[in-house]
Amino acid sequence: MAPSEMPSQINGANGIHHDFSYPPANSEGPYKILDQYHSKPSKLRVACAGAGASGLCLAYKMERMLTPGSWELTLFEKNPQFGGTWYENVYPGVACDIPSHDYNFTWDPKTDWTQFFAKGGEIQEYFENFAERHGSKKYMKLNSKIIETRWDDNEGIWNLTIENPQTKEISKDWAHVFINGTGILNNWKWPDIEGLHDFQGALMHSAKWDHGVSFEGKTVGVIGTGSTSVQIVPQLQKICKNVQVYMRSPTWISPPFGAGALTNDLQKGQDVQPGQRQYDFTEADKKKFAEDPEYHLDFRKRIEAEINSLFGMYKQGSALSNQFREVITNEMHRRMGPGHEKLKEFIIPKWSPGCRRISPGDGYLEALVQDNVTPVFDGIEKIVPKGIQTVDGKVHEMDILVCATGFQVAFQPAWDVINGAGKSIKEDWSEGPNLYFGVSAPRFPNFYTIVGPGATWSNGTLIPSIETTIEYSIKCMKKMQTQGIKAMAVKQEALDEIYSHFDTFHAETVWQEECRSWFKNGKIKNRIYLWPGATIHFLKSIKEPRWEDYDYTYRYKNRFAYLGNGDVKATAARDVLGLSTYIRNSDHEWDVE
Repeated sequence: MAPSEMPSQINGANGIHHDFSYPPANSEGPYKILDQYHSKPSKLRVACAGAGASGLCLAYKMERMLTPGSWELTLFEKNPQFGGTWYENVYPGVACDIPSHDYNFTWDPKTDWTQFFAKGGEIQEYFENFAERHGSKKYMKLNSKIIETRWDDNEGIWNLTIENPQTKEISKDWAHVFINGTGILNNWKWPDIEGLHDFQGALMHSAKWDHGVSFEGKTVGVIGTGSTSVQIVPQLQKICKNVQVYMRSPTWISPPFGAGALTNDLQKGQDVQPGQRQYDFTEADKKKFAEDPEYHLDFRKRIEAEINSLFGMYKQGSALSNQFREVITNEMHRRMGPGHEKLKEFIIPKWSPGCRRISPGDGYLEALVQDNVTPVFDGIEKIVPKGIQTVDGKVHEMDILVCATGFQVAFQPAWDVINGAGKSIKEDWSEGPNLYFGVSAPRFPNFYTIVGPGATWSNGTLIPSIETTIEYSIKCMKKMQTQGIKAMAVKQEALDEIYSHFDTFHAETVWQEECRSWFKNGKIKNRIYLWPGATIHFLKSIKEPRWEDYDYTYRYKNRFAYLGNGDVKATAARDVLGLSTYIRNSDHEWDVE
């Protein structure tokens, strides 16, 4: 036979058939060779709770990491608009405590941030703009609150129950993989104080702000000294007749982290007004960022590097920890000015900086020492119709009561999660969180939490951890798709050992000191659910999954069924180059699709 008459499968246009289908739940009869090319993906159905930063990142990354046509995604968002934290929190002064140029997706920089610490509204605009540019909205179902996820062992799927919060209508759906993208601080709660709803004035929570209430010339009570109160109080001080701040615990108010690049590049070392660490970017700054991407990238990198380099401050008794205590103490004294000894004695903690997350708190300390602000140190006994009764029996009257008391720390999801044995996460986690690398829970297969307890929350920027955990989850999805895996669940043994590492490591960190913190599930003494290292250390650890830490349930009677009929994708695609990827002119990496 002449060479030209030899049969060939590679003539014609390159291309690939998009004939992906859902995999069978179970295979019947004797083992058979699958009539497919090696590692052909099965169609994967994915559901995610939340369309904030995590949900938007998931949609973007799935489009780029999985084979087009081989997956489906729905982002179930409980609110009428997406955005998560930055849609829900609209109280006066809401802002991010991470420099704005590092509070965007790492691959999608924004050059025209208005301020060094962005206001909440501008961050929400960024995410809305991102969704428009990348077509994320087509995956969303708004007004859709997940109220139950129940795993079916036989089918290998999560059965979902969804409620419309407005109409209370119930619907059902299902997915092979479920992503919890709701974050830890999502479910706001009223403080547990007797008589709270007996108050006859305007009552509001920082996460459910009522913009219809006028604060002008009013007497207002604010409960709390956390990051929310720190942002609200300076704004109210400017317009209210009197602000009573009920101080339940001390807090470190620090200079900002990551400001070295700002000071060196834009402020040129000039002294700034004490207590005002905000910076308004000029039009010239924005123009330079936009026109010189390398300069902008270097600016962003130096902010991130500075933040990551400071992890040593969390080592108890370290030189850096002691230095931070001295610097922040002096700064707090300076910002409060002379006098106010009772306030200083109360608000400056005995425990080390970082035991609870530090707040930069622009203008907060300055507000506390103004004539129209009254710090109240006595504990709250109860709420009465006219105001707050403290433990000394005194009734403090007010027109408006603001609860800046934060969230129900969602170490557990805010809905019922039930595994194949009929056991809920609430029951399974009765002694505390049980989450590997903040992402996977034993006995709850194909369920991924994005930056849950055990990940990085105490230090560093959050967005890179969200991105890398999303990528980790998608790598798990791809393994399931291409290797005939019905379910994968992390081993309890692996989790026990990483928690043992946590406990040993944290015995020498500031987090184990005498402070109440949500890092410790709201307790003073407890296991510390924080990654034992800087954010960049966490990213290195979760960049590639440790497949050996998982147990697998296969769809077919042979774990190697995915090898298929002896072909590879390039054969089906008639792709000449794809059939010869290892033929090359130099020793570089190669792969076969």
